[in-house]
Amino acid sequence: MRKQIQNPIFEKHFNAFDSFIKAKSFKGKTFQTPVVEFLIWLERIGINQIKDVTSKEMMRYFEYLIERPNERRAGTLAGSTIKMHLLALSMFLDHLLATKEIQKGFMIPRFSADDQKPRNSLTIDEVKLLYKHAENPLEVALLSVGYGCGLRRSEMERLNCSDVMLSSGMLIVRSGKGNKRREVPMSDTVLQAAKRYVEDYRYQFLRKNPEQSFFLTAKGERMSGENLNKTLKRIIKRVGSQTIIDNKITLHCLRHSIAHHLMERNAGIDFIRKFLGHSFIDTAYIYALKNKQKSRTAKALSV
Repeated sequence: MRKQIQNPIFEKHFNAFDSFIKAKSFKGKTFQTPVVEFLIWLERIGINQIKDVTSKEMMRYFEYLIERPNERRAGTLAGSTIKMHLLALSMFLDHLLATKEIQKGFMIPRFSADDQKPRNSLTIDEVKLLYKHAENPLEVALLSVGYGCGLRRSEMERLNCSDVMLSSGMLIVRSGKGNKRREVPMSDTVLQAAKRYVEDYRYQFLRKNPEQSFFLTAKGERMSGENLNKTLKRIIKRVGSQTIIDNKITLHCLRHSIAHHLMERNAGIDFIRKFLGHSFIDTAYIYALKNKQKSRTAKALSV
């Protein structure tokens, strides 16, 4: 791989950053080397101005770092090395902004794959099995909202009937994580399940003081997150698959599963981020990375 910057503009930016780092009395090339590699990578993909770098390019570079072979040993870069690369780029970006070389920054991903506990997920066929063994419209609606709309357990618990807009096919999460509001499109399957639940099933649990909650208990009260999870467990028990039982599937696993399946269908990172209500694009991207790693492992085992 080429080790020298050829673009004179990039070389100017790097020399200024190099002087800045040396003035801070940092030893070695800990921060300079990652910046050189980044600038050479930009040259290779045809970008000649830092101001032309967007979140899209940064996610491509993030993927490049994840998959880049380690030059000192077998395998890819360690998580700590990737974090150091991203830290160096953050310092480089801060310097460019401080010296007014650029007026607007770009997103630097946060790498946390090594810190996150992997969550279990279902295959598409396993999801279909859950739907097949749902006994009533409430259970189908629970699967549709948890999997088909990717809602968190707390979001499902707080969901009101007025938030499920049957006329427009949109579901409103009014207070998601970080108290953020988002709109989630319902697929035809999800919309049909919601309509059937609301029109043909939910009404029988209403009492004199109507509860606004979308999910109701047999007593007409708002279903708690615990009740929702217990309902899912009953469906899983009916399926009778030891594999699914051993995976200890929860409501959040349904959300994790739809993220994987969207990535498999080549959904855009921005769409997945907004769909799931993630604040950071890399939080959604981590699903894609784990998906790729899983695919590579499967291919290696099949050889």
